[in-house]
Amino acid sequence: MEKDKEDAIAKLKEEHRHELAELESRLKVEKDREVSAAIAETESEALGRLTKVKIDNDNEVSKYKSAVAKEQESTEEVRLRLEQETHARVIAEDRLKDVKEEFKYFINTLPGHENSCYNAEYMIAR
Repeated sequence: MEKDKEDAIAKLKEEHRHELAELESRLKVEKDREVSAAIAETESEALGRLTKVKIDNDNEVSKYKSAVAKEQESTEEVRLRLEQETHARVIAEDRLKDVKEEFKYFINTLPGHENSCYNAEYMIAR
């Protein structure tokens, strides 16, 4: 009888070990699924946030590039205007120099200019 009891106990332990192992296996599989789902959800949320940050960053970069392009365009316009003004000034200075030379020649060709109290340089300076 003692032997039967021990055999019955051993048999019950064996049956329960199998059920326990099966429950542990199911629990592990379910836990792995939950962990995988949580990881996937977290990765998805992180990817969503990164995408939003990238889009915001790209928008900011576009704004700055646009502002830089406008500023470069404005700078180029100012540079061209300054070049034109400088060119016009050089032409005007050359023309003034030519007019002074023509005036000096005119004064010096007048009869009696050497006795005049006004010489060409004085008249040009006025």
